[in-house]
Amino acid sequence: MSLKEQQENQSTDSASLKRGMKIHHVAMLSVGGTIGTGLFLGTGYVVQQSGPGGTFIAYAFGALIMVLMMLSMGEMLVQMPVAGNVQAYATQFLGYGAGFTVGWVKWLQLAVTVPTQIVASAIIMKNIIPQVPSIVWIIGFGLLLFFLNSRSNEEYGSSSFFFSSIKVILIVVFVLVGLGMILGVGGNGVGLANYTNDGGLFPTGFRPIMMSMMTAVFAYSGADMFATAAGESENPEKNLPRAIKISSLSIIISYALTLFVLVAVLPWREADLMGSPFAYVFGKLGISSAEMIVNLVVVTSALSSANAHVFAAVRTLWSMGHFEQAPGFVKTVNKRKVPINALIVTMIFAVFAVASSFISPDVVYLFLTSFIGAAELVVYSITGVCALKHRKVFLAKGNTVADLKFKIPLFPVVPILLVILCILVATGMLLDPTQRGALTTGAPVFIALFVGSTIWSGMKKKNKEEAPDKSSVE
Repeated sequence: MSLKEQQENQSTDSASLKRGMKIHHVAMLSVGGTIGTGLFLGTGYVVQQSGPGGTFIAYAFGALIMVLMMLSMGEMLVQMPVAGNVQAYATQFLGYGAGFTVGWVKWLQLAVTVPTQIVASAIIMKNIIPQVPSIVWIIGFGLLLFFLNSRSNEEYGSSSFFFSSIKVILIVVFVLVGLGMILGVGGNGVGLANYTNDGGLFPTGFRPIMMSMMTAVFAYSGADMFATAAGESENPEKNLPRAIKISSLSIIISYALTLFVLVAVLPWREADLMGSPFAYVFGKLGISSAEMIVNLVVVTSALSSANAHVFAAVRTLWSMGHFEQAPGFVKTVNKRKVPINALIVTMIFAVFAVASSFISPDVVYLFLTSFIGAAELVVYSITGVCALKHRKVFLAKGNTVADLKFKIPLFPVVPILLVILCILVATGMLLDPTQRGALTTGAPVFIALFVGSTIWSGMKKKNKEEAPDKSSVE
């Protein structure tokens, strides 16, 4: 099935999805997938490693890659809004092998992230309520995710919006409380002395900043979630460009304001020594249950992220089924227009991954989690290449740039820069012993998927060409 056929069938085919997601549903899908434990727990590590100024450079670099990706994806999405994320466009513009590879890489990345968030949530809940075993929380959270993703996309969008809103509310409260501490509302203000004390803006030098850049890039992982909802968005021509702007600005502002307050309130040497920076700030106000409150929000945040990743994984697998890159049964949708078989397969894989975290944490589970970072770079790089190819094909058909419904600004600089920066991050990962394993783990998988699918596709095409014409056989 071509992209044009999939787009035309979106509203008429009984096996297709339903366009029922509103603009705030689509925008919050990216926010829900991106803002998670990385913001609430991981920012302290970056501050301690890079210092005040280095932290902003690291996260600005990550935000730049995120924006380049969203702009590159946006032009294709608005012109041809189908489910499946970059997999569908890679198949159309780069060939079956590229689409097959990036599709399975993306699905694995999404599907592996789900159990990591479930396990993290279960561990936190076990600490809060020790009497309840972790396995009970894991089963309960898994069933909750299955239930939410088995609902119609309107119902799913509403639940996703609700959970994402909880995170946004915590960030707003954190920023307001932090600003009060900086300005001295109700007491002595801490001011901005922590920006210049103890070594100044860049106390740790250049190399730690480079390493933190890679951490920051992956902190924005999930920003492309809006793309998986393109095939289910109401009025995609109008809503998708707005969703891109809303989600990107929401994510950038959330990180920028949080980091501004965090660096001002916490000395950089101590930023990663106090658990969650959010709990520390609220604890300064004398709130005895601050840590528990923040932990509950972190659990909600992690489950919100897992919820978004399940949604995206299911749509990616459904799309691959339509392109004959996955078994045909994953194309089945239920009466609510949900790809129910793709959902079942995704959740079964999540169960396997969770089990591996207990049975084989140093082999299978380590392999799966190491895969995530490298997969992100592959997907983003392919997005940039697809954006270049899409514009070339679009103009070759006699169209003009003015005919595009959404234009990549500064084309072709944006997609080319996206690919270059992804290569730079990959190079940095190779030079960092703590992150090198992600590439050495992922690269053989990527190569095997591409070579194997290309050979299989070629053999299949050859067999079709050599098959006798049945109409001529009497």
